[in-house]
Amino acid sequence: MCDEFIKIKVDMMQTKINVNFKLAKFKLFDIQVNGGVNSCCEVMFDNVPYNDLNNAMKINIGLDIINTLSKHYNLSAPIFIDNAESVTEFEKTEAQLIKLVVSEEHKKLTVCK
Repeated sequence: MCDEFIKIKVDMMQTKINVNFKLAKFKLFDIQVNGGVNSCCEVMFDNVPYNDLNNAMKINIGLDIINTLSKHYNLSAPIFIDNAESVTEFEKTEAQLIKLVVSEEHKKLTVCK
């Protein structure tokens, strides 16, 4: 009965945290084969681990996490995005985005609006 209580409590905790995020979902506990609970912290998107996502989705997951934390702590700071050329559509954010892009046509650093 104690094991069942722990599993339900773990599931409720994960759900309570994950409702705050639009894209990112956190896997905070692993249920082991023997029924035990092992703590972890893995960012997921549609049940795919962060490490297995493409660069564009990793950037958008990061923006989602920044948006949630900015809202929670009521603060905003500029966000630098490196390799921005790999993203076609960015997650909407209230913060200023500074996108760093590789471009063959620009031999020197160029600032664009």
